[in-house]
Amino acid sequence: MSSLQAVHNIPEICAQLGITDVVLSPGSRCAPLTIAFARHPAIKVRTVPDERAAAFIGLGLAQAQRRAVALVCTSGTAGLNYAPAVAEAYFQQIPLVLFTADRPPEWIDQLDGQTIRQTDLYGAHAKGTFTFPADTGHADAQWHATRIVSEAIGLAEQFPAGPVQVNIPLREPFYPKAGEELQFERVKVTREVPGRPQLPESVLQELRQAIRSNSRVLVVGGQHPANTELLLALRQFAAAYQVPVVGDVIANLHLPAAPDFDQRLRPLGHQDIFMAVPEPGLKEALKPELLITFGQSLISKALKLYLRNVRPAQHWHIQSAGAVADTFQSLTKVVRMEPADFFGACAYPPAPSPQERGSLT
Repeated sequence: MSSLQAVHNIPEICAQLGITDVVLSPGSRCAPLTIAFARHPAIKVRTVPDERAAAFIGLGLAQAQRRAVALVCTSGTAGLNYAPAVAEAYFQQIPLVLFTADRPPEWIDQLDGQTIRQTDLYGAHAKGTFTFPADTGHADAQWHATRIVSEAIGLAEQFPAGPVQVNIPLREPFYPKAGEELQFERVKVTREVPGRPQLPESVLQELRQAIRSNSRVLVVGGQHPANTELLLALRQFAAAYQVPVVGDVIANLHLPAAPDFDQRLRPLGHQDIFMAVPEPGLKEALKPELLITFGQSLISKALKLYLRNVRPAQHWHIQSAGAVADTFQSLTKVVRMEPADFFGACAYPPAPSPQERGSLT
């Protein structure tokens, strides 16, 4: 078995876990990874010599496909050129797996060429970092190598998704011997099974009652991938409670309305024009008592500043997991559900059980 077999198995792990695309930036130190990805039959390879451009191409692919994309670069400052796209991926919650080739640990800080401190290269702008074993001759090291690649891909795709680095120290020789055939082993992987959190019906009933008890409720959507299920749930929610929904320009809420829905229930757009109306007292009169938000950042500065100034008495943010920002300085509740599930559940409460019906008669 080749001394690089554990490295050659990385594309196979990626393929088994659903990664179909890799963007390579060729170099000497990353040659074993480059060769392995290029020869794997299930991986589509794009070669982009400039790492900064390569990272943004990978970012766009991952955003469009809504699954992880792999990036491969050589050692030294090559990986640092990924940093702008890594930061974008972190804040936009886009899954990237960054395979950064490196010198073996004994050569770090020894003035060897193309050698920097690559461990945790992206700091607070990566979800995590893993270090591939430098020597994989022992069976336990091979198990470790396989395990951390699976864990890295799983971490990148867990909500909230984001970039994860796998740093790979490599020793020479980098290239297969003449006539040596590269093998892909069928390796054991660890798969993540996604789930969607649900709240107890009693809690949902309390939330519905709180919505009904507020005379002025406003829903605001921030940056969010296009989602037909969410769009339908929002329109059902707006119809049930007769509340306005404002969709930021990057919220992807302005898809064509279904023919059986009142067109007046479509999310409001062009809020910057509306917020510029100088009529005295208008903005204060429209102040919401309850603000319900979902998604990420707002492009609309006017809307963001308005919500900061009016300070609604209650502000709920709907997000299934992860840290929640208090963008409008008014956050009072975090509801741990997918936005589509929350708005759907609140719009159409389930019918009472036979026991509940009996207690009402």
